[in-house]
Amino acid sequence: MLLDLNQILHELHAHPETGFNETWTSDYLSRKFRDFGLQVFENIAKTGFAAILPGRVRSRAVGYRADMDALPIREQTDLPWASQNGCMHACGHDVHMTVALGIAHELAAAPEAPECDVVFVLQPNEEGAPGDLPSGAELMCREGVLDHFGIRRMLALHCDPGLEIGKFGVCRGAVWAASGRFTVQVSGKSAHAAYPERGRDALWAASEMVTAIYSAIQRQRPAASEVVSVCKLNAGTAFNVIAGQAQFEGIMRGPSRQNLIELGEIIRNTCQGVARYCQVDVDYQQFWGADAVINDDELTQIALDTWQSSGVAQMIQMSMASEDFSLFSKRIPCFYAMLGIRPHDASMCPPLHADNFIADESVIPGAIHQMTALIRRLMN
Repeated sequence: MLLDLNQILHELHAHPETGFNETWTSDYLSRKFRDFGLQVFENIAKTGFAAILPGRVRSRAVGYRADMDALPIREQTDLPWASQNGCMHACGHDVHMTVALGIAHELAAAPEAPECDVVFVLQPNEEGAPGDLPSGAELMCREGVLDHFGIRRMLALHCDPGLEIGKFGVCRGAVWAASGRFTVQVSGKSAHAAYPERGRDALWAASEMVTAIYSAIQRQRPAASEVVSVCKLNAGTAFNVIAGQAQFEGIMRGPSRQNLIELGEIIRNTCQGVARYCQVDVDYQQFWGADAVINDDELTQIALDTWQSSGVAQMIQMSMASEDFSLFSKRIPCFYAMLGIRPHDASMCPPLHADNFIADESVIPGAIHQMTALIRRLMN
């Protein structure tokens, strides 16, 4: 049975769906897996499913996860198969799904059954974490997908615009950062703008806090793979009224939850110090997103051993973005690789989550081949 990988990619790209709305995507993929002879278990984590390729040993399985959801971004590309529904696969999930189908097709077509079960976990709502609803990985873990299918090790792959086509990024330890966000509420006293001394200026205090946070982190923390960004500030009601209230919020990233706790303490203490100086009140709140995705040491070494002989492995640093695959890597040994998609003749290509993001489809056969080779190594 021949597999038209480009056609599959184009179909998936043209029909993007956001988290927990992946009904067309789930139906399309599940039919493909069934065509390959896999057994499909639907309605996991709402719109997710698992496809099982039985092995000679049924008591354990290697898992392969692919995320299905798209982003609420209106696509600005000239692709003939561009999305027209206001959503877009701007993070390469269409590539991830196509690679998963290709791996399943290659393994199912082999003359012998695999050494053990291979479970393809098609996950919804990766982009929704942290949010009001649980992420897809969180819901799948709650529903016992790992235990139910005997998954003992799990792999995943992600497009990386910073990595050259043909390269597979390998990171030891944390490969995706732990994530958190924070909010700061500043309460002062409004007054006429001509008489600022009669009020307590919350906007001034908030501005001082933002500047002081950046300075404090730079001077109080050693150089490390961590970042804090204030991304939103609201204050004031009129051009001639001293602001009595101000709010700002932002994100933090680091290699572990402990790093974020330490960053949070610096932010809290800095805001409280500025509040005393500016004579305002401040309330700091911290919220947790995904934990860091940790690559298992043994699996990382197996990946290096598998790929270095063909010259495709490249050591990389932790990404400052986050991924709910951490829910799996907290429970079982996991390995997450990055797939290079930057053309050889380009210094850069559109970044993830951009409305003109395009992944070169020529990377897909190589990704299928290399990930299939790794799965075969892990079966033993």
